[in-house]
Amino acid sequence: MKRQSQGVVLLALLVLASSSCARREPQPAPAAAPTAESLRLKETTVRNVTGHPIGYKVYPAGKPEAAESREIAPGTVDRFKTATPLEIEFSTGKKDAVYALDPGSPYSFRVDDETTIDLFLGSHGRDDAVDLAPWVPTPQPVVDRMLELAAVTNRDVLYDIGCGDGRIVITAARRYGARGVGIDIDKAMIEESERNAKAAGVERQVKFLGMDATKADISEATVVSLYLLPESNALMRPILDAQLRPKSRVVCHNYAIPGWESKLVMTETVEGENGDKHYIYLYVR
Repeated sequence: MKRQSQGVVLLALLVLASSSCARREPQPAPAAAPTAESLRLKETTVRNVTGHPIGYKVYPAGKPEAAESREIAPGTVDRFKTATPLEIEFSTGKKDAVYALDPGSPYSFRVDDETTIDLFLGSHGRDDAVDLAPWVPTPQPVVDRMLELAAVTNRDVLYDIGCGDGRIVITAARRYGARGVGIDIDKAMIEESERNAKAAGVERQVKFLGMDATKADISEATVVSLYLLPESNALMRPILDAQLRPKSRVVCHNYAIPGWESKLVMTETVEGENGDKHYIYLYVR
């Protein structure tokens, strides 16, 4: 019995020794504390929404000697982490252009005047959604006339693609009693639209969806309003063709819908609040 007891003690000591020598997994290193410089960094994005690759140079503002040459493929986004403004240099096809890029802002190469490539402010720098247009508010006199030309009534459901602050949807609800849906990919704009609808007392007649408009179901719409760029109108056209019922109206600010010439029933020029000219196109599906 004594020998057995010693054996048990010896076995226990061996087990303890083995446990103490077991491999320990390395602990992750603590995250580095953010530096003042990293806290200032913002992501500037450049998107190519043309059908062709575009070559350009980018460099810190005022330092062309530090230029980096790049080529951006169609449909892709280049990203730059920076705390200071950048400058971008490229050919429009007619001349060389140099623009300043603000830290944290999105930009897009687009075709202007059908042949010229230019750089425009974008609405977002996401890879998973199309950038249809930056938000530029439609002047209220233009909003009013768009709704008049579309003959909006309390029987209509109006969808505004790229609704911004919600002014078209809200005006249609307040003035004509229409139901409305605003769609915008910018969550801050959706929140502002909701606040504006509540302030106008029409929050029960309207709703706002924060999403990619090209993935939205707009089949209940009887009126659709658009203030997008020409290529974005072209992108929306098959969606309008597939989802809208016959006799639905589509009213556009400043840009026509390519390929819908046979559906165009009216154009009108409206003077804005600052005396500038705005163009309205009315289509019937």
